[in-house]
Amino acid sequence: MNNLRDVAYRLDPVQWVREILGIVPSSWQETFLRAAPAASLLALTARQVGKTTTAAWAIAHTMVFTPGSLSVIACPALRQSAEAVRKVRAALIKAGAEIKTNNIYTLELKNGSRVMALPSEEDSIRGLTVDGWIVADEAARLDDALIAALRPMRARRPQARFAMLSTALSRTDPFWEAWDSDNQNYIRLKATVDVFPDLFKPEFLAEERATMRKEVFDREYLGIPGGAHTSPFTWELYERATNVHPPQVARGPAFLPPAEQGAPIQHPFKLLGPTGGNYAFQ
Repeated sequence: MNNLRDVAYRLDPVQWVREILGIVPSSWQETFLRAAPAASLLALTARQVGKTTTAAWAIAHTMVFTPGSLSVIACPALRQSAEAVRKVRAALIKAGAEIKTNNIYTLELKNGSRVMALPSEEDSIRGLTVDGWIVADEAARLDDALIAALRPMRARRPQARFAMLSTALSRTDPFWEAWDSDNQNYIRLKATVDVFPDLFKPEFLAEERATMRKEVFDREYLGIPGGAHTSPFTWELYERATNVHPPQVARGPAFLPPAEQGAPIQHPFKLLGPTGGNYAFQ
């Protein structure tokens, strides 16, 4: 490979994906791939938009150009993590990388770079030091303890990138709490059909709308989470009930206390008076 071309590929993962993998990433994928070292990313996506594949490209690029690096992928099920590693393998093979270890849950290149599929039990993943990518896929369906076990993996390697990818689920899951937080350290990426209308054919979306409940369609394709699953009232009803709207017209007589009408009523106790220490009618 030409040295200048090699430097270009090392510096720009998007160019590497375009020219080596032969794929043209979308704008949100370009932002993901170009995330700087130590970046923290949140990607809220619709179904089947390539969020896992995008993470696989990023990991494959790091493995090729950062010898000896370690990246990890955690999903709600180990089978899903293994599928993510499979996508990394496909990218590495297409790039012509020399694979030393190749099994369902682990890949290692001859340059010493590795990627591991992690189980969803936080007790079994502690102790890893990661300097490549830490990817939590379908993060809304991971529990808080697992996320808490993933984050410190870059404590000694601050250049590692941390990414949580997910479709929407609820407003109380760990992904949405991060997405909706005031934490400005996150790079937030949204790839839903309201942002990218060309993700799916209109007739497909029309059929999905017709066959799904609205809240399900909103969650799967628009990135709108459901409630906390503890109340029959929707989040929209809550917002409507708690949102105070100012009056459209100035306050008039209708907002004032009712005016007194008729003769005033005499205070009844004024009719009573003391007589020898006792109260009696006058």
